[in-house]
Amino acid sequence: LLAAAGHDTVPADPVYPTALGLQGIATWFAAAAADVRAAGLDRRGLQRRTRRHVALGEWAQRRGYVREADRAAWRQRSVDFFTDHSVDLLLTPALASVPPEAARWSDRSWRANMTANIRYAPYAAPWNVAGLPAIVVPVGRRPDGLPVAVQLVGPPGSELLLLGVAGQFEMAAPWSRHAPGYPRVGTGSPAAA
Repeated sequence: LLAAAGHDTVPADPVYPTALGLQGIATWFAAAAADVRAAGLDRRGLQRRTRRHVALGEWAQRRGYVREADRAAWRQRSVDFFTDHSVDLLLTPALASVPPEAARWSDRSWRANMTANIRYAPYAAPWNVAGLPAIVVPVGRRPDGLPVAVQLVGPPGSELLLLGVAGQFEMAAPWSRHAPGYPRVGTGSPAAA
């Protein structure tokens, strides 16, 4: 789709440091703890798995696992990737596998939720830690009917380019408004009323 829209494409794979995964997870935990503090939430009102996530965030902060220097180093390395490879944008998969079935995840343990999320959606985290602009764009359907998407990442200040390329994807492969078969008549869905 990029080449058909007139873009030059070249293979260029970023190198993800091993420590980045742990730094990303620690940052995720710590951000939840910071959000709970900032909102003045009573933890007793949170789900058990959310309380655990927040507690691990506080632990990660106390232990020094969330360091601005680490984030800044990864950010600079990420920005350098675009310069070193003379590329304007990076295209990655949006997901590593099919999303988990929507089957009462709120009833499952914190560990089950964490494992599922880390396995199927690892591609956004590095760029979130770096604080670079990114967008996920639907680009079609898999053979099993599930939608498929890509992630576009750019250097600082590339938001308009990201939106423009996302618009080109939409023109080349228009997005369906609804999942196949939706709405199902007689299911009680709002669209069926």
